[in-house]
Amino acid sequence: MLKLSKIFENGKAPDARPDEPIGVLVAAPPELARPFMDLGPNHPSGVHVLATTRDAMDLPDDIRNFKPQVVVISPEIRGYSPDLITRLSKWPDFPVAVIGLASPSGAWGVEMTTLGAIAFYSVPVTPGVVTQFVDEARGHLAQARLRWTRPLVDGEVGWRPAAPAAPAGYRTGALACWSTKGGDGKTTLAVNLACLLSVVAGRTVLLIDADMNCGRVALHLDIPPTQNTILHLASDYQANGNKLEIEMLRKRTLTADAALDSRTKQVEGRLFVLFGIVQIQQGSAGPLFGKQGQQFMTDLIRLAREHYDFVVIDLGSNTQMGPHFGALQASDQVLFINTSDRSSLYHNRQTYQALVEKADLRADKFKLVMNRYDPDDRIDLKDVAEFMGLPVFAVVPEDRSRNVIASVNQGRPFALQYLQKHPPGAESTLRGMLSVAEGVYPPIGKTLGDARNSKARGGVFGLFGGKR
Repeated sequence: MLKLSKIFENGKAPDARPDEPIGVLVAAPPELARPFMDLGPNHPSGVHVLATTRDAMDLPDDIRNFKPQVVVISPEIRGYSPDLITRLSKWPDFPVAVIGLASPSGAWGVEMTTLGAIAFYSVPVTPGVVTQFVDEARGHLAQARLRWTRPLVDGEVGWRPAAPAAPAGYRTGALACWSTKGGDGKTTLAVNLACLLSVVAGRTVLLIDADMNCGRVALHLDIPPTQNTILHLASDYQANGNKLEIEMLRKRTLTADAALDSRTKQVEGRLFVLFGIVQIQQGSAGPLFGKQGQQFMTDLIRLAREHYDFVVIDLGSNTQMGPHFGALQASDQVLFINTSDRSSLYHNRQTYQALVEKADLRADKFKLVMNRYDPDDRIDLKDVAEFMGLPVFAVVPEDRSRNVIASVNQGRPFALQYLQKHPPGAESTLRGMLSVAEGVYPPIGKTLGDARNSKARGGVFGLFGGKR
């Protein structure tokens, strides 16, 4: 295998071999990045997407972790500034072919190539644009290698975000948080995602605790469940001849806004919760068992999708349980949560492949999230993407400050506590959670940017009405 450190050992940059795998990092809003997602690790061309990002602040770590040969970048990402192109094209550690995505009107494309981009493609990104990019990728990389020279003194690339660009479109729907292994952080991410989408982004969200191994959402929110559990609703559904109506759902859900902040002025709730079972044996109760539980969950998600902007489902690991499998089938996206633990990756890949090949679940609905990631674990993110056969959707770094577990113990969602405080030890973990939220709802990036630029006391928590 060619080592990048040896590229200029003989004084000449090698051409990209016809069979050389080309790893791509796409830095663009979801609507522009999505067409590239067909370029998975097993794409016959050898050109494959390693990960996507939506924030210029994330680019340094993403490039270090994934080591892409090509970076496709749009000026619509949050924090974009023109000198970003120059910095990427002069990346100190290895050659990077910078490719722009630019509007056919205006001078974005010309400016990008002037600053160091190898080429640019006009938006919107169509299948034809992706095909052209694949055909030309090796030529782009060869050109970048010819231009690149290692700096005499290696130095850290400086980054400073610019004002966020207005997001384009977004898609609401049902989001299942799932992995095959306990302890991967499914509940923590589900709760924090639901809070960010509802409290910060202002969308109506139904958070469903559908973990048949015994739900824990109530502990994360410090709200004791009474008659507001999934078993109560499943029993109502069965008693009603397996028909679910919105009045039945509203009867069994609890509005969590006031519990998250007692001073909230919000008259109509934004975050609604259907709590999970409180004893593990309830998971095998008739209304939740087998085909009955699967059909109930399918009908629940179908109904909830019509009445809430987002439905966030916290799932248990066992796909043989009716509600779990029903949610995987009915959800629009599955946030496929992994850690750098090898057993997590091996078991998750095996089950994911079986779901796609034998249960006819769409591969493109699975979004690979690396949770609690730490480079010291000696697992390379590029290798993870290739091993799993999926590009990395988001990375949530390990919280070495221990603020995440402290928040769980306090019953206060981490993201809501630390958006206003920004302790240095928790910053990277918070940014990772925000990247998950922005991946499913791009406008949250502008909401946060506006709040951070506001001089009102309380920052983002001006949405709450002040500092707690």
